[in-house]
Amino acid sequence: MSETAKITPDYSFDEGLRLERVSHIVPAAEGTENKLSNDGRIIQISPERIEELEANPWLDINKDQKEKAIEQLKNPRYIRGLGGVGIEVALIGDPSAGELQAVYYGWGGAFRHPNAQREAVNMVYANPDVAYMVMNGPGIGNSGMLPKSVQKEIRQTGSYVPAGEYYAKVLEHVAQDYDEVNVAGHSLGARQAAGIVANMEPGAVSELRLHDPTGTRDMSLGGIAVGFFGKEGAENGKYVKESASPTAKEAGLIPLAVEAPHLRDTEYAKGVQFSPEELDRPFEAPKNGWIQSFLVDPSGLKRNAFEGDFQAAAPNVRKRIDILVPELSHLNKWEDIQMIVERARNIRNIPNIPEISQWNILRHTHANMNQPASLAAIYSVDLEY
Repeated sequence: MSETAKITPDYSFDEGLRLERVSHIVPAAEGTENKLSNDGRIIQISPERIEELEANPWLDINKDQKEKAIEQLKNPRYIRGLGGVGIEVALIGDPSAGELQAVYYGWGGAFRHPNAQREAVNMVYANPDVAYMVMNGPGIGNSGMLPKSVQKEIRQTGSYVPAGEYYAKVLEHVAQDYDEVNVAGHSLGARQAAGIVANMEPGAVSELRLHDPTGTRDMSLGGIAVGFFGKEGAENGKYVKESASPTAKEAGLIPLAVEAPHLRDTEYAKGVQFSPEELDRPFEAPKNGWIQSFLVDPSGLKRNAFEGDFQAAAPNVRKRIDILVPELSHLNKWEDIQMIVERARNIRNIPNIPEISQWNILRHTHANMNQPASLAAIYSVDLEY
C-alpha cells in the first residue's frame, strides 16, 4: 500500500487547509537558467478561517452582502464574440474595483444553480474588494454552443486552446474596465482558464491560479467516470456530511430564472469583426447543451493535453502561476503535475516566464473545492512569496 493510500482525508477541515509547495520556479536573467527549488514551504489556512467562511456569510449582519451577490447573478451580461457566439457572464462583488478575478467552474457549473449561489456568497465574503466574473459554459443557461469544428478538436486532441479563443474575447471585453486581471479555475475550469490565457496578449493576465486541472495523463472514459462520479462523488458526500455550512435549501436558495437577453442589451466583444447578420441575429436559446457536457468535455479531459495548454498560457502571465493539487485527488497524481511544472523551467520560447509554484493541498481530495468555504479560501489566500 502506498503512503498516500494510508492518509485519511480531512473532511471536517480540522487542520484547515495546509498548502505545501513542492516545486517553485523563479525566472532568472535572460541567458541564464531559471531557478528550480523544492522548498517545502507551508501556507496554513487556519481551521478558524474555514469555520468563519462556513458560517459568517449567512449571518444576518451580512444579509445585504449576500442578497447583493445573488441579485448580481440574476443580472448577467450577454456578450457576443467570435462567430457571433454569445456567452453570458455575471459580475459579483465590487464591480467598481480595480481588480477583476475571472473564475471558471468545474464540470456542470452554472451560476444560477443554488450551489453556485453559495459559492458566490462565500467568495464575495472572503474578498469583497475585487470584482469576480463567472461564466456559463457552452449550452448552459443562455451561453451558445461552440462551433462543431471546435468541439471536434477538443474531442480529438484534448486541448482547450481552441475553445479558449472564444472565451478570451469575452474576458478581454469585460477586462477593459479593470486595471488588473487575474484568472482562476478548478477541474474543467482550470483547463478552460489555461486555454483562455493562451489566447491573450503577453502580460494581459497578472496571476493564473489552477486547482487540480484534469488531463495530466491519458485515461479511459470509464476511468474518468469512476474517478469523478464514483470516487470523488463518494468523497463529496463525506465532505458534505461534515460541513458546517448551510445547505442551499437551508440557506433558502432556489434556482434563478433564465431570462432571454434582449437584442438591445447584447454586448459585442471589442476587437471582433461582426457581419451584419451577426449584429442583427435575434437570440436563440442554446440547444443540445448536453453534447458539450457529456460528449465533448469527457472525451477531451481523458487526454493528456494539459501540459501543452499550460505551456501555451505561461508566456502571457505577468507575475505568477500557482497550481494547487489535492494530495489525495482521484483525478490526478500530484507527481505527474510536478513533472509538468518542472519541465516548464526549460520552455525555450518564453523570454520571461513568470514565477511558477505547485502547491499540494495536504489531506484533501478533488472534492474539497465543492465546499464553498474551501473554494473561497483557496481563491482568496495570498500565495506571494
